[in-house]
Amino acid sequence: MTWMVMLLAGLALPAMPPQESPAPTEERVGWAALQRQMSPIPATAGLLQGWPEQLALSAGNGSSEVEVVPFQQVWGRSYCRALEKLVDVLSEYPDEVEHMFNPSCVSLLRCSGCCGDENLHCMPVETANVTMQLLMIHSTGRPSYVELTFSQHIRCQCRPPLEDMKLERRRPKGRGKRKREKQRPTDCHLCGHTVPQR
Repeated sequence: MTWMVMLLAGLALPAMPPQESPAPTEERVGWAALQRQMSPIPATAGLLQGWPEQLALSAGNGSSEVEVVPFQQVWGRSYCRALEKLVDVLSEYPDEVEHMFNPSCVSLLRCSGCCGDENLHCMPVETANVTMQLLMIHSTGRPSYVELTFSQHIRCQCRPPLEDMKLERRRPKGRGKRKREKQRPTDCHLCGHTVPQR
């Protein structure tokens, strides 16, 4: 936990402004280019000297500006929720392996994301069915349109895995009470004769 606080504190500090250097000469420009080539991650130099620096990843769009996605936005995007996912049709209908489907996968909402606790998993708490029309190609090569129903996840929640929940619901194993045998009457209450037991 302490390392997490230190990490967050380091990210909150502003980056140190670059120090001004003397006017570049040909010799200095060549030396600076050589230093850049030899030092693949110049931002770590400040960390090694004890100066906190803010590290950021480039957006990859070719611009010289560095975009930093705020922590709250990163957390919100990665937390457990229903996201669009391509699901293989045969994984939902494994008994249909003798047929080919076109398209072979469909877009469905499925629970995905992080829970912040390794004992919890992102699981659906509300689902709905959606029926889609697909082209099914029979083993004879004859195509036909079919309607297949798939389950979509509507709401997701971080919960313990199903195995853990089932174990919690089971009664603890131990010595239970022995079942008593039913006492069968041996005497007839009307006539007083003894009735044979089965």
